[in-house]
Amino acid sequence: MKRLLKLALFVAFCLGAMAGAPERGARAQEQSTADPELQAAKAQFEEAQVLYLRELWDDAAAKFLEAYDKKPFSSFLFNAAVAFEKAKKLDRAIDMFQRYLDKDPQARDAAEVKTRLESLKALLAPPPPTTGTTEKAPAPVAVLPTLATKGLVIIDSKPAGATIYLNDKSKGTFATTPWQGSLEPKPVKLLFEAQGFKPEEREITPRTDKVVEIYIALSEQHFLGWIEVISNVPGADVFIDRQDIGAIGKTPYTGHLKPGKHTLWVARSGYQPGQKEITVEPGTATTHTITLATVEFAVLKAGGSDSQGARLVVDGTLACAMPCEQQIKPGEHQIVVEKDGMEAYKGKLVADRAEETTMDLQFSPKPPRRKAWTYAVLSALSFGGGIYLGVKGMEIKDQINSDMANPAKLTNSNDPRKVTGMRYYVGADVLFGVGALTGLLSVWNFFESGPPSTANLRKINLAGPEPKQVGLVPIGLPGGAGLAATGRF
Repeated sequence: MKRLLKLALFVAFCLGAMAGAPERGARAQEQSTADPELQAAKAQFEEAQVLYLRELWDDAAAKFLEAYDKKPFSSFLFNAAVAFEKAKKLDRAIDMFQRYLDKDPQARDAAEVKTRLESLKALLAPPPPTTGTTEKAPAPVAVLPTLATKGLVIIDSKPAGATIYLNDKSKGTFATTPWQGSLEPKPVKLLFEAQGFKPEEREITPRTDKVVEIYIALSEQHFLGWIEVISNVPGADVFIDRQDIGAIGKTPYTGHLKPGKHTLWVARSGYQPGQKEITVEPGTATTHTITLATVEFAVLKAGGSDSQGARLVVDGTLACAMPCEQQIKPGEHQIVVEKDGMEAYKGKLVADRAEETTMDLQFSPKPPRRKAWTYAVLSALSFGGGIYLGVKGMEIKDQINSDMANPAKLTNSNDPRKVTGMRYYVGADVLFGVGALTGLLSVWNFFESGPPSTANLRKINLAGPEPKQVGLVPIGLPGGAGLAATGRF
C-alpha cells in the first residue's frame, strides 16, 4: 500500500511540474500558426525569392505584391521595386519605391531610396532637344549601384511593448515590440526587456530569402528591481557600480537591477559626469534623473602622425609634445608650434566652453643652409686671400723704402717692384670686396625663412548634437552620371 501511495505522489508531482512547461512553447506555436494570412505571405515571399534568383523578374515582382496583399509589410514593396527595376520597368519600380516610402517614411534606408527614386526619374526623363539633327538621342545608360532584395524579420513579445536591443545595450534602444523590418544577413543577438519581467536573449541569423519570426513570452520577475535612468542629455553613457567595465547603456536607460545599494554614473563628452547613489527594492520600479552640466574648459587636439616631435606652446608656455590633447581655458590664446627643421606655426585660437578644436598642421620646411655655408666659406677664403696679398704688397713697399734709405743702393721711380706691389694691393682690394659681398650673402641665407607653416582648424561643440553623417551615392542622369549626397540630419 505504501509503495502504491508513493507511486501516486510521484506521478502527481511530475504532472504538476509538466503542467506549466508547455505553456510557453504552446504560446510560441500559437503565435506562429494562428495567423494563416502570415503563413500565406511567407510562402509567397519565399516563392518570389526563388523566382528572383532564377531571374524571372516579372514573376518575382508579382509574387512579392501577392505577399503584400496578404500582409502589408513594407519590405515586400521594396523587393517588388527591385524586381521591376531588374526587369527594366522603371515606371513600376518608381511606383513601388514611392509606396515603400509612403508605407514606412521612417525606414532606415529612406534617404538612399529617395536618392534612387530621383535617379530613376532622371533616367526616364526625356533627353533635352537637340538642334540641327533629326536623329533620335540614344537612351541613357543606368549607372545605379546594384540593389539586393530584403529579407523580413518579425519580432513580437508578451507583453507587447518590450524594449529590443541589438547585441548589447551600450548602443541604446533598437525598437519596441511588435516590430517588423529588415536586418543585415549576419548573426545578431536580440535582447528583450520589460518592466516587471525577466530579460530574455535570442540569437538569430536573418536571411534575404526568408521570413524570420521571433516570439518571446517574458517571465514575470519579482525578486529584481526595475530602474529607469534619464538625463537632460540624451545618449549619455550609463555606468552602474563600476566604470572600468564600460557603459551598460545610454540614456534613457531601463533595466533590472539586484536589490541593494548601487552607484549610478552618467557621462558624455562635453559634460561633467553625474553621479547618484540609489537603493533598489525587490519588485519595485523607480526613475532616477541625473542632470549634467557642460564642462568649464575647451579641448585642443593638436597634430597628427606627421607632427611627431613638435612642441605646442600656448600663451608662451610649453603645453605638450605633439600629437597631444590639451584642456585650455575658454577665450583667446596665442598658439605656437615648433618643430626642428620646419618653419614655426603662429596663430590665434578663440575657444568656447565645451568646444573641441582639432588642429591639423601642414609644416613648411626651412630652406637648406648649404648655400649659406658655401657663401661663408667663399667669404673666408676671399678675406684670407686679400690679407695675404695685402701683406705681400706691404713687404714690397718696405723693401723699396729700405733700399731708398740706403745710399749704397741705387733706386729710381721706375723700379719694377712698384708695379708688382700695386698689383698685390689691387688684388687684395678685390678679394676684400668679394669677401664682404659673400659674407653678406651668407648672413642673408642663414636668416632666410621659407613660407610659414599653416594649420587647418576644425571645431565641434562637445555638448551639441551628434555630427551629421553625409555620404555620396552615384546616380544616373540623361546622357551621363553624377553623385548625390545622402545622410542623416
